Amino acid sequence: MIVYAEYYFLHNLLANYMVLKTTSRIVNNNFSRYRAFIGGFIGALYCMIYFIPSLKFLYNILMKIIFALFIVFISFEYKGVKEYLKLLMVFYIVNIFLAGSIFYIVYCSGINYMPVSLVLIYATYFMASSSLFNRFYKIIKNLNIFKDLKNDITVKIQDKQVVFNTLMDTGNLLKDPVSQNPVMIVDVRKLEDVLPKELIYIDYSIMDFKKVDYLMSKLSDAISSRFRVIPYKVVGNEDGLLIGIKADYIEIQGHKKGNIILGLSNLGSDDMNEYDAIINPNFI
Repeated sequence: MIVYAEYYFLHNLLANYMVLKTTSRIVNNNFSRYRAFIGGFIGALYCMIYFIPSLKFLYNILMKIIFALFIVFISFEYKGVKEYLKLLMVFYIVNIFLAGSIFYIVYCSGINYMPVSLVLIYATYFMASSSLFNRFYKIIKNLNIFKDLKNDITVKIQDKQVVFNTLMDTGNLLKDPVSQNPVMIVDVRKLEDVLPKELIYIDYSIMDFKKVDYLMSKLSDAISSRFRVIPYKVVGNEDGLLIGIKADYIEIQGHKKGNIILGLSNLGSDDMNEYDAIINPNFI
């Protein structure tokens, strides 16, 4: 069988990139296309040793482990050894699952390796990104809901960072209806350094479109581009409106998570003021 080096390189580059992307999705790690491309490129270069007989000694098990360690090191953002080992373990599990599945299909069907591997890698990624995976992941998370009921979350908006003391609540399933980004309910007073002062001392429990127009008029161009209006329904209020501000990212337990909306509220006015934000467990 003739193997063209350039196709082999591109195939491995794409395959490595998708494996890294799937790993990132499973562990809910902040995905960087640039870092993942570098990791995939290094993995593809290593595969090219196949065409250089004098370097085939690098194909031993020790060198494969070293390259895997380096690829995970360069491809992900993490804090501490524990998170790195978690990423490494999931990276290996994804690779083992794919390698075993590809070998079985090729052996039983006789289909060429490259199309089988690409189809299976994409299928694995889409399964990891599907609602079925999300539901399974939520069940796993909910089993540990009482383990870490409260967490500190760092929120970045523009060049400012705000730390919230959060309470996990499985009832908070709010999403932005347009982007489907999840919503984290926050006490607006924690955003005094981010929002105009006129927006801090407003009753957000009663919101209508007239009030929304007023709030919009108080926002700068930089903040207004982050402005969201989120409809919701609760008992006694079938047409509720929640004002949201899109964050650059949140950081929780060392993980960065993008595409999060901060739903503004007056949590601090409640008697239970031990926390100033409410999240769903699958944020973690």
